[in-house]
Amino acid sequence: MTDVTDVTDATDVTMTQKIVSGYDGSPQARAAARWAAAEAERRGAELTLLRVWPWLGTADPEGPGADPAQQAEHEDLEALAADVLAAHPDLTVTTQAAAGDPADLLVAAAAAYDLAVLGSRAPGAVADLLGNSVALSVAARAACPVALVREHPADRDAALAAAPDGELAVAAATAGAPPVTVPAAAPAAAPAVPPGSAPERPEIVVGLAGESSLPAVEFALAEAARSGGRVRAVHGWEMVPLLAAAPGWLPPDPDADHHGERLEADLDQLLAPVRAAHPDVELQVEARLGGATGALVSAAEHADLLVLGRHPHLFGSRLGTVVHAAVQHSTAPVVLVPHD
Repeated sequence: MTDVTDVTDATDVTMTQKIVSGYDGSPQARAAARWAAAEAERRGAELTLLRVWPWLGTADPEGPGADPAQQAEHEDLEALAADVLAAHPDLTVTTQAAAGDPADLLVAAAAAYDLAVLGSRAPGAVADLLGNSVALSVAARAACPVALVREHPADRDAALAAAPDGELAVAAATAGAPPVTVPAAAPAAAPAVPPGSAPERPEIVVGLAGESSLPAVEFALAEAARSGGRVRAVHGWEMVPLLAAAPGWLPPDPDADHHGERLEADLDQLLAPVRAAHPDVELQVEARLGGATGALVSAAEHADLLVLGRHPHLFGSRLGTVVHAAVQHSTAPVVLVPHD
């Protein structure tokens, strides 16, 4: 059964990595849970699916006096765990539920995990921005890296393609949970690969803004080592920065190409220690003219993952203009890595 517990009491007593995926029943939260499961499998980590309700009581959702709405939410959470286990049979998956403010509880829970994964809505309507408020608040305040994952059309197509009469009975990995019956999804078609050619390697883009970005670069390199991918470290710069308005200011180098090459050489030197720690991972450094926001959004247009550093904040969802814009416009999952 699902544990209704105080998530702040969780402690990690082993060296096994732990990932928590916040779940609210939405399509993007389901996409986040699927991404979290694949990431947990790559890491050999344990996965917790955490459902937070502001109104959740302490009664057993399977007990005789259980509220029907609470019972339905419980069954939905257990079905999700069964779905995850059907796709990743060797994964350790547990479920938890907690009552309280969703953002505050997810931030508290994240302190006991190596990675938190949340669903993120696509930009556009005001409702989308409001729906992202919890995810953005957690991403800005959590002590561990936070991945924000969107639902893509392929996810919806896979759900619609599930066999109408095929079913899988899988035991959810929770204490005493009975087997749960869920629809069996049709296997996804493998992408066509021309004969004699190797499949495309995953590409990870990481924002590079100086020494403070080193934790994010380390995260990206470790992720690439697990997935067999490559990393592009992107630094955006302006030819005429804001301080150009100061009296006596002169451009450091009027030749944009030459200045970009100098920046890349300096950044290569900065990244030498982390590059040496991952000698088998391809790391490319790019200094792009046009500012940090434009450089990151354009570089990540076809990336599989975007990794950014961010300052920790105790209150609100202050992510900074560059990080906020990247989160809103990137179609790839975005991981925010805290740094001092």
